[in-house]
Amino acid sequence: MAEEVDFRLANEADAAAVIELLKKLQTESDTFVVDSDLNSLTVEDEAKMISLINLSKSSLIAVATLSDELIGIVTVEFLKKGIGELGVAVLNEYQGYQIGSNLVELAVEWAIDYSNLNKMALTVFKDNAPAIHIYEKYGFKVVSELAIDDRASVYMEIDTADI
Repeated sequence: MAEEVDFRLANEADAAAVIELLKKLQTESDTFVVDSDLNSLTVEDEAKMISLINLSKSSLIAVATLSDELIGIVTVEFLKKGIGELGVAVLNEYQGYQIGSNLVELAVEWAIDYSNLNKMALTVFKDNAPAIHIYEKYGFKVVSELAIDDRASVYMEIDTADI
């Protein structure tokens, strides 16, 4: 990849592009799950959500961009006191270029340096070895195994207060 990928916090102006990125990611992979109905989400609502997230010390939304195109996203969503849930996804055509690793690293650094979180957690399908490798590389540990829609999965955590 000749051009440089930029990593930054999402902003309100990214709202439409974030929605489109999430829709595309859902069509590309069954390992990426979005809680909300993207078809009913308005650009205005997404812009407000991004603005609120950027004011938060317990939630994060950051993007990877190539030129003006969003190609990856990382989120941390507040779960419960002191714990945020990490989510990361990169468009298929840009996988294998360390973009996912850089997004996870950004989120871990944010959690350590800025957030009020003590832990970040995530659930990943057990057969998604590349993702598990990235998470382990940044300090996530398998806490338990579970099944999601009859698929073997692992729940992982990192204690950001101890790093």
